[in-house]
Amino acid sequence: DPNALAVAKDAPCEILEVGSGPQAAARYKVLKEDASGSVLSLHGREFHLKVPGRHNVHNASMAICAAHTLGVSLETIASILPEFRGVRRRLEVRAEAKGITLVDDFGHHPSALRESIAALRAKYPGRRLWALFEPRSNTTRRGIFQNELAQSLSAADGVYIAEIARKDQIDPQMRLDPKKIADDIRKAGRESFYLPGPEEILKDLLPRLKTGDVVAVFTNGSFGGLVEKLSVALAK
Repeated sequence: DPNALAVAKDAPCEILEVGSGPQAAARYKVLKEDASGSVLSLHGREFHLKVPGRHNVHNASMAICAAHTLGVSLETIASILPEFRGVRRRLEVRAEAKGITLVDDFGHHPSALRESIAALRAKYPGRRLWALFEPRSNTTRRGIFQNELAQSLSAADGVYIAEIARKDQIDPQMRLDPKKIADDIRKAGRESFYLPGPEEILKDLLPRLKTGDVVAVFTNGSFGGLVEKLSVALAK
Protein backbone atom coordinates (compact mmCIF):
# COMPACT_ATOMS: atom_id res chain seq x y z
CA ASP A 1 0.00 0.00 0.00
CA PRO A 2 1.81 3.19 -1.15
CA ASN A 3 -0.01 5.34 1.41
CA ALA A 4 0.99 3.06 4.28
CA LEU A 5 4.59 3.01 3.06
CA ALA A 6 4.64 6.81 2.84
CA VAL A 7 3.47 7.11 6.45
CA ALA A 8 5.81 4.38 7.70
CA LYS A 9 9.01 5.73 6.15
CA ASP A 10 9.45 8.30 8.93
CA ALA A 11 8.53 5.97 11.79
CA PRO A 12 11.33 5.70 14.41
CA CYS A 13 11.09 1.92 14.61
CA GLU A 14 11.70 -1.24 12.63
CA ILE A 15 9.53 -1.49 9.51
CA LEU A 16 8.43 -4.81 8.00
CA GLU A 17 6.70 -4.71 4.63
CA VAL A 18 4.09 -7.45 4.30
CA GLY A 19 2.37 -8.28 1.04
CA SER A 20 2.03 -10.58 -1.94
CA GLY A 21 4.27 -8.55 -4.27
CA PRO A 22 7.95 -9.23 -4.94
CA GLN A 23 9.04 -6.10 -3.05
CA ALA A 24 7.57 -7.29 0.28
CA ALA A 25 10.09 -8.44 2.87
CA ALA A 26 7.47 -10.81 4.29
CA ARG A 27 5.82 -12.16 1.17
CA TYR A 28 2.74 -14.36 1.38
CA LYS A 29 1.23 -16.54 -1.32
CA VAL A 30 -2.37 -17.73 -1.55
CA LEU A 31 -2.28 -21.48 -2.15
CA LYS A 32 -6.01 -22.14 -2.05
CA GLU A 33 -9.19 -20.09 -1.85
CA ASP A 34 -12.66 -21.59 -1.78
CA ALA A 35 -15.92 -21.71 0.16
CA SER A 36 -14.15 -23.07 3.27
CA GLY A 37 -11.67 -20.18 3.46
CA SER A 38 -8.06 -19.80 2.37
CA VAL A 39 -4.68 -21.45 2.69
CA LEU A 40 -1.66 -19.17 2.54
CA SER A 41 2.07 -19.67 2.65
CA LEU A 42 4.24 -17.31 4.72
CA HIS A 43 7.65 -17.71 6.38
CA GLY A 44 7.89 -21.21 4.89
CA ARG A 45 4.70 -22.46 6.57
CA GLU A 46 1.10 -23.02 5.56
CA PHE A 47 -1.67 -21.23 7.45
CA HIS A 48 -5.37 -22.03 7.25
CA LEU A 49 -7.90 -19.21 7.49
CA LYS A 50 -11.61 -19.96 7.89
CA VAL A 51 -12.98 -16.52 7.03
CA PRO A 52 -13.48 -15.62 3.35
CA GLY A 53 -11.94 -12.83 1.32
CA ARG A 54 -8.57 -11.81 -0.04
CA HIS A 55 -8.58 -8.80 2.29
CA ASN A 56 -8.77 -11.18 5.25
CA VAL A 57 -5.78 -13.09 3.88
CA HIS A 58 -3.82 -9.85 3.93
CA ASN A 59 -5.05 -9.01 7.43
CA ALA A 60 -4.08 -12.48 8.63
CA SER A 61 -0.61 -12.14 7.11
CA MET A 62 -0.09 -8.89 9.00
CA ALA A 63 -1.27 -10.52 12.24
CA ILE A 64 1.02 -13.52 11.69
CA CYS A 65 4.03 -11.26 11.19
CA ALA A 66 3.17 -9.07 14.18
CA ALA A 67 2.73 -12.06 16.50
CA HIS A 68 5.90 -13.74 15.25
CA THR A 69 7.88 -10.52 15.73
CA LEU A 70 6.67 -10.44 19.34
CA GLY A 71 7.96 -13.95 19.92
CA VAL A 72 5.00 -16.22 19.19
CA SER A 73 6.14 -19.34 17.35
CA LEU A 74 4.89 -20.04 13.84
CA GLU A 75 3.67 -23.43 15.06
CA THR A 76 1.47 -21.78 17.70
CA ILE A 77 0.13 -19.23 15.23
CA ALA A 78 -0.66 -21.95 12.68
CA SER A 79 -2.56 -23.96 15.29
CA ILE A 80 -4.62 -21.00 16.53
CA LEU A 81 -5.44 -19.16 13.29
CA PRO A 82 -8.08 -21.68 12.07
CA GLU A 83 -10.08 -20.96 15.24
CA PHE A 84 -10.64 -17.36 14.19
CA ARG A 85 -14.18 -17.08 12.81
CA GLY A 86 -14.33 -13.37 12.14
CA VAL A 87 -15.88 -10.44 14.01
CA ARG A 88 -19.39 -9.07 14.28
CA ARG A 89 -20.74 -7.24 11.25
CA ARG A 90 -17.92 -8.35 8.95
CA LEU A 91 -19.51 -10.85 6.58
CA GLU A 92 -21.47 -12.09 9.59
CA VAL A 93 -24.09 -14.72 8.76
CA ARG A 94 -27.21 -13.64 10.62
CA ALA A 95 -29.76 -16.14 9.34
CA GLU A 96 -30.17 -19.17 7.11
CA ALA A 97 -33.70 -20.21 6.21
CA LYS A 98 -35.45 -21.71 3.19
CA GLY A 99 -32.07 -22.12 1.52
CA ILE A 100 -31.43 -18.37 1.74
CA THR A 101 -28.41 -16.94 3.57
CA LEU A 102 -28.55 -13.49 5.19
CA VAL A 103 -25.26 -11.67 5.76
CA ASP A 104 -24.62 -8.47 7.72
CA ASP A 105 -21.57 -6.39 6.77
CA PHE A 106 -20.27 -3.02 7.96
CA GLY A 107 -18.92 -2.19 4.49
CA HIS A 108 -19.72 1.31 3.26
CA HIS A 109 -16.65 2.43 1.30
CA PRO A 110 -16.41 1.35 -2.39
CA SER A 111 -13.25 -0.67 -1.83
CA ALA A 112 -14.75 -2.43 1.21
CA LEU A 113 -17.91 -3.23 -0.76
CA ARG A 114 -15.83 -4.60 -3.63
CA GLU A 115 -13.76 -6.84 -1.35
CA SER A 116 -16.77 -8.07 0.62
CA ILE A 117 -18.74 -8.93 -2.51
CA ALA A 118 -15.71 -10.76 -3.93
CA ALA A 119 -15.38 -12.68 -0.65
CA LEU A 120 -19.04 -13.69 -0.78
CA ARG A 121 -18.59 -14.84 -4.38
CA ALA A 122 -15.72 -17.06 -3.25
CA LYS A 123 -17.62 -18.42 -0.25
CA TYR A 124 -20.89 -19.02 -2.08
CA PRO A 125 -19.93 -19.88 -5.68
CA GLY A 126 -22.76 -20.17 -8.15
CA ARG A 127 -25.33 -18.60 -5.84
CA ARG A 128 -27.28 -15.45 -6.69
CA LEU A 129 -26.08 -12.52 -4.61
CA TRP A 130 -28.21 -9.54 -3.58
CA ALA A 131 -26.49 -6.42 -2.19
CA LEU A 132 -28.60 -4.05 -0.07
CA PHE A 133 -26.80 -0.77 0.55
CA GLU A 134 -27.54 2.19 2.83
CA PRO A 135 -25.46 5.34 2.09
CA ARG A 136 -24.93 6.47 5.65
CA SER A 137 -21.33 7.53 6.31
CA ASN A 138 -20.13 11.11 5.84
CA THR A 139 -18.38 10.22 2.59
CA THR A 140 -21.02 7.96 1.05
CA ARG A 141 -23.76 10.51 1.64
CA ARG A 142 -21.83 12.84 -0.66
CA GLY A 143 -21.17 12.38 -4.35
CA ILE A 144 -17.46 11.73 -3.87
CA PHE A 145 -17.80 8.05 -4.80
CA GLN A 146 -20.77 8.28 -7.15
CA ASN A 147 -19.14 6.23 -9.92
CA GLU A 148 -17.04 3.99 -7.66
CA LEU A 149 -20.08 2.85 -5.67
CA ALA A 150 -21.89 1.88 -8.85
CA GLN A 151 -18.86 -0.09 -10.03
CA SER A 152 -18.42 -1.93 -6.73
CA LEU A 153 -22.09 -2.78 -6.24
CA SER A 154 -22.50 -3.98 -9.83
CA ALA A 155 -20.43 -7.05 -8.89
CA ALA A 156 -23.58 -8.39 -7.19
CA ASP A 157 -26.39 -9.99 -9.20
CA GLY A 158 -29.02 -7.67 -7.79
CA VAL A 159 -28.77 -4.39 -5.90
CA TYR A 160 -31.06 -2.32 -3.69
CA ILE A 161 -29.90 1.13 -2.68
CA ALA A 162 -31.76 3.30 -0.18
CA GLU A 163 -32.03 7.05 0.17
CA ILE A 164 -29.03 8.65 1.84
CA ALA A 165 -29.25 8.96 5.61
CA ARG A 166 -29.82 12.42 7.12
CA LYS A 167 -30.29 13.81 3.63
CA ASP A 168 -31.15 17.34 4.76
CA GLN A 169 -27.70 17.78 6.33
CA ILE A 170 -25.99 17.63 2.92
CA ASP A 171 -26.03 20.44 0.37
CA PRO A 172 -28.12 19.26 -2.63
CA GLN A 173 -25.20 19.98 -4.96
CA MET A 174 -22.93 17.70 -2.93
CA ARG A 175 -25.27 14.79 -2.27
CA LEU A 176 -24.83 11.29 -3.56
CA ASP A 177 -27.50 10.41 -6.13
CA PRO A 178 -28.62 6.87 -5.22
CA LYS A 179 -31.18 6.74 -8.01
CA LYS A 180 -28.44 7.38 -10.58
CA ILE A 181 -26.36 4.60 -9.04
CA ALA A 182 -29.27 2.20 -9.45
CA ASP A 183 -29.75 3.37 -13.04
CA ASP A 184 -26.05 2.95 -13.85
CA ILE A 185 -25.99 -0.57 -12.40
CA ARG A 186 -29.09 -1.48 -14.41
CA LYS A 187 -27.40 -0.21 -17.58
CA ALA A 188 -24.52 -2.58 -16.78
CA GLY A 189 -26.96 -5.48 -17.00
CA ARG A 190 -27.76 -6.10 -13.35
CA GLU A 191 -31.08 -5.90 -11.54
CA SER A 192 -30.99 -2.70 -9.53
CA PHE A 193 -33.56 -0.75 -7.56
CA TYR A 194 -33.60 2.57 -5.74
CA LEU A 195 -36.15 2.54 -2.91
CA PRO A 196 -36.37 5.06 -0.04
CA GLY A 197 -36.05 2.84 3.00
CA PRO A 198 -36.05 -0.61 4.60
CA GLU A 199 -39.79 -1.20 4.48
CA GLU A 200 -39.98 -0.56 0.75
CA ILE A 201 -36.90 -2.70 0.11
CA LEU A 202 -38.25 -5.55 2.21
CA LYS A 203 -41.60 -5.51 0.43
CA ASP A 204 -40.00 -5.56 -3.02
CA LEU A 205 -37.20 -8.04 -2.26
CA LEU A 206 -39.04 -10.87 -0.50
CA PRO A 207 -41.13 -12.02 -3.51
CA ARG A 208 -37.96 -12.13 -5.64
CA LEU A 209 -35.96 -14.39 -3.32
CA LYS A 210 -35.32 -18.00 -4.28
CA THR A 211 -33.66 -20.97 -2.65
CA GLY A 212 -29.90 -20.56 -2.89
CA ASP A 213 -29.90 -16.77 -2.77
CA VAL A 214 -27.45 -14.84 -0.61
CA VAL A 215 -28.61 -11.48 0.74
CA ALA A 216 -25.89 -9.12 2.00
CA VAL A 217 -26.88 -5.98 3.90
CA PHE A 218 -24.21 -3.26 3.78
CA THR A 219 -24.40 -0.36 6.24
CA ASN A 220 -22.36 1.23 9.00
CA GLY A 221 -25.60 1.85 10.90
CA SER A 222 -28.81 -0.05 11.53
CA PHE A 223 -30.50 0.44 8.12
CA GLY A 224 -33.76 0.82 10.03
CA GLY A 225 -33.48 -2.69 11.44
CA LEU A 226 -33.47 -4.26 7.97
CA VAL A 227 -31.33 -7.26 8.98
CA GLU A 228 -33.63 -8.10 11.88
CA LYS A 229 -36.75 -7.63 9.75
CA LEU A 230 -35.35 -9.88 7.04
CA SER A 231 -34.46 -12.53 9.63
CA VAL A 232 -38.03 -12.54 10.92
CA ALA A 233 -39.53 -12.62 7.43
CA LEU A 234 -37.33 -15.51 6.30
CA ALA A 235 -38.22 -17.53 9.40
CA LYS A 236 -41.95 -17.42 8.64
